[in-house]
Amino acid sequence: MDAHHFARSFTSILRLAFYKSHETDKVLIRVGLEYGVGGRILAWALDFPGCFAYGQADAEVMLNFARNLLAYEAWINLHADQAWFNLINLDFRIVEVFKPENGSCMARSSKPVAFFEDDRRALRQDEVQHALAVYSWQREELLAGLEFLPEAAYDRAEQRTGKTIPAMVSQMAQDCYDILAALKLPLPPFPTKNEAFAQLDFTTELIRGTLPAWAGVEAICEVSGELWSPRKAIRHLLWRQREGIEQIKALVG
Repeated sequence: MDAHHFARSFTSILRLAFYKSHETDKVLIRVGLEYGVGGRILAWALDFPGCFAYGQADAEVMLNFARNLLAYEAWINLHADQAWFNLINLDFRIVEVFKPENGSCMARSSKPVAFFEDDRRALRQDEVQHALAVYSWQREELLAGLEFLPEAAYDRAEQRTGKTIPAMVSQMAQDCYDILAALKLPLPPFPTKNEAFAQLDFTTELIRGTLPAWAGVEAICEVSGELWSPRKAIRHLLWRQREGIEQIKALVG
């Protein structure tokens, strides 16, 4: 069963699962699939940045995606003053698929590199505001989780990876800075000699100061053969921070 057929079948199942007696508008869930990310498939929720899932096969990634979407909805509604969306009557659609060419530098990358046609769309003001909110909530989750972490958890993370948690936070801050830099913005240099959480603060302030100007902007930049736009940058910022949070959670138990 290919990914498109599975998405249609899965949509039918979810419609039954979330059926209510009254008619509701369908919530279109547009999915972009990216193959070859560290040997896996990455499913992106194109309209809900920060929501994504991995899988080894089409069926697996879509099942994981549906589960993560429900968790994303609950997480958003926990933080927001009012619900942003309500997953009642879903219509899953895989609208774009990215497969890097064999032997290309993109095919050898362990990080996501896809540039979807959807990434060409200019961001709306409300999308930028939502992205800023999600980024801030992610950051709060990270800092709250680390605040009372016992020393043993820091040691366990280092034993398992050879990296300290501060080093992982530093890499997260650097990666988010590099995402901003991919749009060729006039940025101050990254403070490589600062401690990790100061670097995180530095990148956070850049993001908060930069993103509001992205609404309505249609700009595409190329860096080492990879295309970037404000929409893709937001998708990657929220992916990278969530990815880092989940990696730290898994390491410290």
